[in-house]
Amino acid sequence: MNANAEQMDTDLIASAAWLMDPRFKDTQVGDCIEKFHDLPQALIGVNNVHSYFRKEVVLDRLPIRAVLHITGDDTFKLYINGHFFVQGPEPGYPFAHPYYTLPVTEQLRLGPNSLAAHVYYHGCYCRAFNSGDNRSGFLMVLELTFADGSQTRHFSGPDWKCHQSSTFSANHLMGYSTQFNENMDLRLEPAGWREAGFDDTSWEAPLIRRQDHVFIPAVAAPLAHWRAEPAKIESRGEGVWFYDFGMELAGHTRIRLHGTAGHVLLVRHGEELNSDGSVRHELRCNCKYEDEITLSGREDVAEFYDYRGFRYIEIHHASVQPEVWVDVRHYPFDEAASGFDCSEPLLNDIWKMSKLGIQMGSQDIFVDCPTREKGQYTGDTYMTVLSQLILTGDPALTRKAIRDFQLTQRFDPGMLAVAPGSFRQELAEWSLLWPVMLHYYYWTTGDKVFTIEMVNTGLKMLLEWFVGMEDQNGLLTGMDRKKWVLVDWPANLRDGYDYENTKNDVNTVVNTFYYEMLNCSAGLMSLAGRDNAAILSRAERLRTAFIGHLLDPATRLFRDGANSSHQSLHASGFALRFGLVPKEAQPEIIQFMRQKRLACGLYGAHYFIEGLFQVGQHELAYDLLTSHDDHSWAEMLRHGATAPLEAWAPDQKWNTSFCHPAGGTPIYLLVRYVMGLTPAAPGWKTVKVAPQIPAKLERMKVRFPTVAGPISAEYDKVNGYRLTVPEGIGVAVCTDELMPVIVTHT
Repeated sequence: MNANAEQMDTDLIASAAWLMDPRFKDTQVGDCIEKFHDLPQALIGVNNVHSYFRKEVVLDRLPIRAVLHITGDDTFKLYINGHFFVQGPEPGYPFAHPYYTLPVTEQLRLGPNSLAAHVYYHGCYCRAFNSGDNRSGFLMVLELTFADGSQTRHFSGPDWKCHQSSTFSANHLMGYSTQFNENMDLRLEPAGWREAGFDDTSWEAPLIRRQDHVFIPAVAAPLAHWRAEPAKIESRGEGVWFYDFGMELAGHTRIRLHGTAGHVLLVRHGEELNSDGSVRHELRCNCKYEDEITLSGREDVAEFYDYRGFRYIEIHHASVQPEVWVDVRHYPFDEAASGFDCSEPLLNDIWKMSKLGIQMGSQDIFVDCPTREKGQYTGDTYMTVLSQLILTGDPALTRKAIRDFQLTQRFDPGMLAVAPGSFRQELAEWSLLWPVMLHYYYWTTGDKVFTIEMVNTGLKMLLEWFVGMEDQNGLLTGMDRKKWVLVDWPANLRDGYDYENTKNDVNTVVNTFYYEMLNCSAGLMSLAGRDNAAILSRAERLRTAFIGHLLDPATRLFRDGANSSHQSLHASGFALRFGLVPKEAQPEIIQFMRQKRLACGLYGAHYFIEGLFQVGQHELAYDLLTSHDDHSWAEMLRHGATAPLEAWAPDQKWNTSFCHPAGGTPIYLLVRYVMGLTPAAPGWKTVKVAPQIPAKLERMKVRFPTVAGPISAEYDKVNGYRLTVPEGIGVAVCTDELMPVIVTHT
């Protein structure tokens, strides 16, 4: 859509009435972000509000084109003629509030058409979206074009009806104030309210009050939905039924049952089982998935509104077997577009586990996990994006993430670490990752227009903020006074890093990220036609000071900080990844990493393995990737993981989630380094082939979509390496004569 058309749609949607639940009559709009760190999450104003809005549009002829413009706050689900159509919007800030423009021609019929919206307001500061600000409501415009060229428009307005739903109630808040549990009394649910012909004469008029939203077109597509059936159903006696879906899911549970009015079911969800085989509904990640459903006496379908991350369901007090399924949701994801197979069974399992984690963790934002936070963190997002762009070739969700973080400069020129959301959190390394992610986005997509826009709106401000944190040598210092320093997470997987003595001094890890940020920023500034000489000079100055002040000349290992004698895996591992290790120190550092193995978390492991690949240590990198150590992806699989865990094993982190998509970087590492496939020109216009095949690997093949078309590659010891790329795509082969590459164009 061009800019003029977008502006016309934006003007149109802004002319519709903003419908609110009358419970918001005496509320005032507040700040859209929490201003203080680590405060208790107080409930401000109303919270956990479910509101139903409906309107019928009567058609005496069918349109040849019907377009719906729609948004809500915090979230909405729209049903057309009783059928679910879309939920949204994608999370955003009120000063950049997204709306969808969607075709609905196929959903309409002659006669009355029901438009029914279930709108939800959370009401707590959290990482999942902006709430706790008393901004709530719903807005839509339906545009109809007929065969004779005439048009009609139907706006949300005073002719709509509203019902203050009391079907849902809660007795506890879960995660980081992320989600209420959902007790449902289905006796209070207006039967058939989504259907045409429903009698809504007893419903009241909505509160109509314009708020301060500034509307923008949604960046990403609406979520995809599909029905998942249980892989296993078990009766456990005395009205207890057990359901195993065979894998971690992110979605909305559905339970169909006909029972006595007033009868109460107890429903429990979980990611793992207790020792007695029951569902562990009090998740490690601070979510208590326990709800009550009170039956109406009709044939009920209990629909959980908010989504959860889980694998198992357990229902108690059921007189007959309930029919149970899950409305799975995630960003559109074509599972058939990518594929992988190799001679190492463990790698096949790691790829499958990583792929599912990225699929379920790619919601309308890239979530840290679909349970505790449901928030988009820069560091987790960058690691997820590395593989998600390979698996899907779809850059829209990455583009949204990059813009979301840039918009946080309204609150902090140095960028926040979670966006969007009403909880303020700042991490030093993750602000530094923003230009790195933008650089990766550009090379993967070739999207010069958006990249330059982000350079011009966000990069200069970010660079200026970090200049203020440099010492006289050009090293960052005192970061923890401004932003939390991570190093690795959880803290017990930092290899004894001298954290307290370095967080407010010259911290080695933070400065490795700063060096990478400066190098990527120099490239981005050049792309935008801006002078980058000063940035390159700062990077070189930083490198000189980094080696001179932090490299121990005796051990040739890096110390954790300028005033620390401790030498951790993280200090040298991150330095290797970001090109700060002088060649004469590489042998000692590589041997050190060989001894330490993955004495780190998932976060550090990705960078350390990538660093080894970058300096040609592919045998060691592959060994760590396929390791069976306690710190390994194999360890996750031993614990029954179907998506990457948040730590190598459940007990290694006190609040582990069982779906942490950032742990899916093996997909990127296998494609980028083992098979050696990277864009040699932005947007994959030329493919660079530089495989690093380990001696023990017999065969490997991979296929994946790109913006330039599908790419596939296959290796085996007998036939060598074969690459297939679209016609017109160039190939740059960087390998020795012992590894000939046969190229085919399609």
